[in-house]
Amino acid sequence: MKEISVLFLDDEQNVLNSISRMFADEAYGVTVAVTPEQAMDILSREKIKVVLSDQRMPGITGIEFLNQVKTKYPDIVRILFTAYADLDATEAAINISEVYRFINKPWHPQELKTSVVGAIHFYDMVMENRRLFEETKTRNEELSEANSKLKEFSSTLSHELRTPLASIKTALDIVLSGNAGKVGEEQRNFLSKAKSNVDRLGRLINNILDLAQMESGKSTLNKEKQDINKVIRSVVETQETVARAKKIYLTMSLDPRIPEFFFDGDKIIQVLNNFINNAIKFTSEGGITVSSHTDIGKLQAEIRISDTGCGISDEDVCKLFEKFRQLGEAHQRHEGTGLGLAIAKEIIRQHDGKVGVTSHKGKGSCFYFIIPIVPLKGQAYDSQ
Repeated sequence: MKEISVLFLDDEQNVLNSISRMFADEAYGVTVAVTPEQAMDILSREKIKVVLSDQRMPGITGIEFLNQVKTKYPDIVRILFTAYADLDATEAAINISEVYRFINKPWHPQELKTSVVGAIHFYDMVMENRRLFEETKTRNEELSEANSKLKEFSSTLSHELRTPLASIKTALDIVLSGNAGKVGEEQRNFLSKAKSNVDRLGRLINNILDLAQMESGKSTLNKEKQDINKVIRSVVETQETVARAKKIYLTMSLDPRIPEFFFDGDKIIQVLNNFINNAIKFTSEGGITVSSHTDIGKLQAEIRISDTGCGISDEDVCKLFEKFRQLGEAHQRHEGTGLGLAIAKEIIRQHDGKVGVTSHKGKGSCFYFIIPIVPLKGQAYDSQ
């Protein structure tokens, strides 16, 4: 038995008889009603997709009936029949009843069938889109909840690990200092390796906690109006000693046209230290240049850290800012948490900026970030 999908309402029985014969061989089921009351009763019992109503009926117009259908069954597709070229009725059908379309009497059988099939397909498409939307919404909610629980777990785990690690580190420091008794050279080597790994684990835990807080939205920026070139100078001056120890240069090329603007100085220092530390780590000859630049009119500052180091392969460049990514052999020889660049990327994202890198294997790399030069909401911007 065919599932009834279409309902025709007309106060003329002979018209309904004609419609019943016309649609008898269609794949979908059709039913008819001679009064609005009968039609509403059918709608309450059957899963109707399309309702077609005559405009001129005793006691009620088709527009009024379809408006009732819209109120009670808003998903049903509504079509209006009319034998009169009535502009007002057409406007009302569109504005009040929100009909899918209207068809003039007398209709052409094939045109009517085509309209009905189109209306059924429209209904099915709307229902499928709604199903997919709800399915996606549910899935996103599940993923969001799972992600939230994972971040909460990471944060809790990081906090719980800090206390025993601090105790271990303190104990190792006491033993290595000789306060707990004399330490032989072989024991000192083993203890130093243990302390090194404890320190590395501590950095990893801190980075996991920082990243979890930033990604969960619990970490907020402390933006103040300041000179980014001054911030860069302070970081470079601190890192110069490390560069000199490796017999490489660390220079600056700063654009004086960059005005003071709002940013979180501590967070930007964290990003600069990460980029410069990495550049020093992977550069054995030549050196590093830290530069700043702005294009007048673009209201953005671009900071670049260029080095003459070992460079990065094309296959590794795309992995750089992902969490816990292990790169090629040259980079694996240097211990790291695998989170520094991911944290830097998140910091710049929170500044509404972006990070990037260009590199050629054996010819050095250039890490950069771009942040907008804009005032905070409610605060005036003085470019002088």
